Order: sequence, then C-alpha cells, then structure tokens
Amino acid sequence: MTEREISIPFSGVDPRGRVKFNVLLEMFQEMADVDASKYNLSVRQTLEHNITWVLRKYRIDLSRYPVKEDSVIHIKTYAEEYKGLYSLRTFKLWNKAGDYLGTAYTWWVLLDTVRLRPIRLDKCELTEALKGRVSEVLPDDVKVPELKNTEIEETWKVRWQDLDVNDHTNHAVYFSWALDTVPDDVPEKLSPMFVEGEFLRPIPRTRVRCLTESAKSNEGECYLHSLRHLDDDTEYAKISSVWR
Repeated sequence: MTEREISIPFSGVDPRGRVKFNVLLEMFQEMADVDASKYNLSVRQTLEHNITWVLRKYRIDLSRYPVKEDSVIHIKTYAEEYKGLYSLRTFKLWNKAGDYLGTAYTWWVLLDTVRLRPIRLDKCELTEALKGRVSEVLPDDVKVPELKNTEIEETWKVRWQDLDVNDHTNHAVYFSWALDTVPDDVPEKLSPMFVEGEFLRPIPRTRVRCLTESAKSNEGECYLHSLRHLDDDTEYAKISSVWR
C-alpha cells in the first residue's frame, strides 16, 4: 500500500476551477507506479521479463469532484488479486481537509509480450506479493452498454506524446477523447462523477473517431462513448460517463 499527498498543479485546473479529469488519472498512474515498484511489478520492471500490464477496465466513482481549493489530493492505493486473470488496483482519495472525494478501481491483466497471451497471476512468480491479498468486499465488474445510435462524432489523431511505455495510447487519452464529445453545455455546469471504461484493444499511432450518444439514467446526465478506428471501424474501447 502507498499513501501520499499530491499537489494540484496550476495547469491542471479547468476554467471552472475543477481538477482536469486527465490530470486526476495521471495522479493515479503516478501512485500506481510508485506502489508497484515496491514489489518489482511496475511496467518498466515487468518488461525486463517480457511481461507487461495491460489495462482492461476502469471505474471512477466520485462523491465530490476535486477543485483547486482542495490544494492537494491525498491518495491511497493498493493492488490485489481479482477473480482469475485480473489484478485489481484500488485508489481512495481525500482533500487536504480530510473530506472524502471518492474511489477509483482499475482491472489489469498480465501479458506475455512474446506469446501475446495473458498470464494467470497464480502461475507467475513475479506476482507473489499479490497472492492472498483480497479485500472482504470487492467491487462489481464493469459492463459498459453498447452504443446504438450515434448523436455526436469527433475524430482524433494519436500524437507521439499520447503514447505510453508500452508504445500504445495512454488510457488517460481515451477518457479525454470521450469526455470531450459531450454537448458543450454539459461540462460548463456539470462534472463527470461516475465514469467507466472497458478497453478492448490497444490504440497504436493511428486516427480514431469517438462516437457518443445520450443514455437514460436516474443518477445524472449519462453518455455512452465508443472509440473506433477511423477507417475500418475496429472498436478500441467502450466508455460511459455520468455527469452531475
């Protein structure tokens, strides 16, 4: 487990004084890397063994959206086994005053980069530190509904700075594309409080289109997003966002 405070950068605040969503995800990534490195399980360390972590699912569930007045965000993170192939990493966050802000979960699969096959955690010596670490209450699985009727479409180019150490588009970019396609008035008055993603395949240096449609929800304004190849329609990820 790793626990620390991360200052909110001036450039990480949007015009309405909220922490930019991608900046929040970057904080989580930094925390995950620090924690995993303690057990020789960071991406850079596992790549030395021709193994890497691949993100499959993500859930961000905020009770209060972080803002610049929070000054810092206090984050606690830890990883554990989750039903077979998955490793679950949990993040809990508070502001400097100690007010609870929310929780995030990420589901990961360990991939053999030579055979391009997932590795069972209980069959891998590297993941010994994760064995037997299971919370009493685990979160429900992520299941993002299929998008059926496109209402908004935007196209994007994967830039060099969008790539991560696996030479694929970083997952924070996926969310940035998706959340940027909601109607213009939504981010002016609302914040993305509950966001889920299913990552189906990595995005290389290419061009991508994001399809978005509104969906019914009793929890706020809800949107479904689908990230696809610009030409052949290969689906890379499904994302849902609830704004309140």
